[in-house]
Amino acid sequence: MKKSIIWQLAIVAILFSAPSYAETSALTLDQVIKESLQKNTSLFRAQRDFEDRMADVTETTLLDNPELQIDAVRDKGEGGTGTDLEFTQSLKFSQISGARGGYAQALANVASMEQKYEILQVINETTVLYTQVWLLSERKKLYENYADDADKMKKLVKESSGQGQTSPAASHLFSSDAAKLRADANAVDAELRQVRTELARLTGRSFQQAKLERPAFVAVPDNTERLLAFAQTQSNLRNVIKNRIQAAERRLNVAQQDAAMPEFGPRVFYSRSPNGDDQSYGIGVALRIPLWNQNDAERKRANAELRQARSEADLYAGLPQQEVIGELQQSASALQSRADSYFDNILPGYRKSYELTRSMFRQGQADALEVWQVREKLLSSENEALDALAQAVNARGALEVELGGKIEEVR
Repeated sequence: MKKSIIWQLAIVAILFSAPSYAETSALTLDQVIKESLQKNTSLFRAQRDFEDRMADVTETTLLDNPELQIDAVRDKGEGGTGTDLEFTQSLKFSQISGARGGYAQALANVASMEQKYEILQVINETTVLYTQVWLLSERKKLYENYADDADKMKKLVKESSGQGQTSPAASHLFSSDAAKLRADANAVDAELRQVRTELARLTGRSFQQAKLERPAFVAVPDNTERLLAFAQTQSNLRNVIKNRIQAAERRLNVAQQDAAMPEFGPRVFYSRSPNGDDQSYGIGVALRIPLWNQNDAERKRANAELRQARSEADLYAGLPQQEVIGELQQSASALQSRADSYFDNILPGYRKSYELTRSMFRQGQADALEVWQVREKLLSSENEALDALAQAVNARGALEVELGGKIEEVR
């Protein structure tokens, strides 16, 4: 099976030690994800669960240890010692039929898919927190810069009003703006400290002095058929549940076979008389009759596991995967396009408009209220752009969870 980017990230994280980044250089999302894959406790729990599953696989396929019985025999009044030797290998019918081998393979598939699904969850959780830290850092700087700008405008307005060009009342707008923005910056900083702490717990490093680059992603494919074909081969929750059902069915089959057919043990024996004159050997079978114990406990556990897996599948029965992927693809694509439009087209235009309006104010061609109105529109758009990026990241994460892999992997 072709290795996925998720799997490659996990392997890199396990094989190599965490890189050391200078605090003055900006961290990228990929760097932070790699650190999270090295130190995230959820991943360690997933690895432990994987190893537990694989231990069950080993236990399912192993034969019981054989029994070797050796007796020394000595007849009264005769010299020499005879020997009775018996070798017995206990077997279950499910081992002979191959049912246990099929169950073990299904268990291994479930273990692998659950681990990959957990890795994807860790990557998406890290991506969301990284984006929040970046967003709040940018919003804090935005408010601080606009507060400083408001102070500058207040001085310009006072100078202009002293020359009789502008009403002095306009200076109060910018003065209030500066105070409000600094209060808002402090509130954002408080939230930023909380989110930074959460991200630090995932990655095992401090982000107090770290600078983060704006998250960048490839475009969401517009071909739903490609996305569906990709999802059908990935470790998404739908496929995990399918494999859980298969494993539960095979577990029940093993339990039923071992209940219906007795446990038996092929035997090989050898006997020699004390005087060595008589020797005998032969083969036989030891049968265990299922009279009192018909594997009832294991059959009940297997049935319960199968019911749970089927109930999980029922949740998705009325949600066709192609339809869900199509909805999530359109949402992710539209929100990504909106975020890109803000940063590439909308904000540059508003920023240029604000520069020109300020310049016109200095030249007496615009009043302070016009400057304030354009400034408010620009600040509102800056905030909307940050929120648009966060919404795009969330929509992208929802699509990737449904796919079971990163969009960058889709070919």
